[in-house]
Amino acid sequence: MKRALAVPAALLTLGLASEAHADYEVWLWSENRVPIVRTDKPTFPRIDLRVYAESRMNGRSGGLHQSFLRTGPLFFLTDFLFVGVHGTIYADRLPTGAFAQEARFEFEPNFFGRIGDFTWNDRNRFEARFRDTETRYRYRNQLRINYAPKGAKWIPFVWDEVLVDLSGLGLNQNRALIGLARMLSPQTRLDAGFMLRSREDASGWTHDRVFFMALFFDVQPPGK
Repeated sequence: MKRALAVPAALLTLGLASEAHADYEVWLWSENRVPIVRTDKPTFPRIDLRVYAESRMNGRSGGLHQSFLRTGPLFFLTDFLFVGVHGTIYADRLPTGAFAQEARFEFEPNFFGRIGDFTWNDRNRFEARFRDTETRYRYRNQLRINYAPKGAKWIPFVWDEVLVDLSGLGLNQNRALIGLARMLSPQTRLDAGFMLRSREDASGWTHDRVFFMALFFDVQPPGK
């Protein structure tokens, strides 16, 4: 909770920094959750199929830089925990202009809940990343806090995510974001926000400014 509430301060402090390799980026994504086994509340034995697509664009790549397609089931084990099991195909543009492809296996426990007018989600993602030349492992933790009184249409939120390379690099990226969500319907949400991504490369830490927009669909079961 304390880490997420510190996000606006981190954005203000780091956003003023100027790094030689920093860039402006746009991230766009959509996520569909299609019911396989649906319950009245998000708890056992609910199972959803997640289908997620994302594109990232920036100046240093002259346009499209990264693209993702992720799919797999979400198993709701309790009313405060679901686990995602995903396969992901990812491509990124190399300095040569060609795209390199990576396949990922992801195991993702998510803890979630409500405290008064606030909701929260703590996402833990373990990744095995397969390329032709190597296999790497990574752990990611994202804590998101929403100010979401019941029935709210506009939902301010913050999140912070740390990325830890388990194959020798250690902590090498942080993503701090502040945003605003709009409930378009009970099943559809539009998120928009500003992110400061801090990443470590050969020259040290750089801080990219990222505008992001996401569309989330929670598909309603037939007959509901």
